[in-house]
Amino acid sequence: MFRIDDELKEFCESGVSVIIGTVDADGLPRVGYAWGPRVHPGGQRVSIYLEVARSGPLLAGREANGQIAATFTDPVSIRSVQLKGRIVDVGEPNEAENTWVARHRDAMTVSCSLIGDPPHMIRNIWLDPTVRIDFDVERAFDQTPGPTAGSAL
Repeated sequence: MFRIDDELKEFCESGVSVIIGTVDADGLPRVGYAWGPRVHPGGQRVSIYLEVARSGPLLAGREANGQIAATFTDPVSIRSVQLKGRIVDVGEPNEAENTWVARHRDAMTVSCSLIGDPPHMIRNIWLDPTVRIDFDVERAFDQTPGPTAGSAL
């Protein structure tokens, strides 16, 4: 089991872009956006939020094998980290979690605007409601483009 330290927690919970991937029962990869990453106390579990309308194919991986990969990228620095693990729970977010997701979406919009993406274009990809996915982090990798990409953290 991998433990997320305070610095990595701060990064993952900032205005990063989050793309997740799962694999369905036929071995087909499924990818999509995730929002509101939150590292749980102890640094071994992460919650992310998917739009319900887009979550079906991604959640099919839970039934197939439970594996998930989530990549967190800062649009400005291009620093990228991938966390891999196993889905342990799926649930409906409460009001505090919905507020957390909105905060993350706003922070990501600011980050993307710094590289020239118009805020209204970013907001166009948001859908509500969301569903929460909790996963236990088993491994972590540096995915920042360059010579250390793919290195274990």
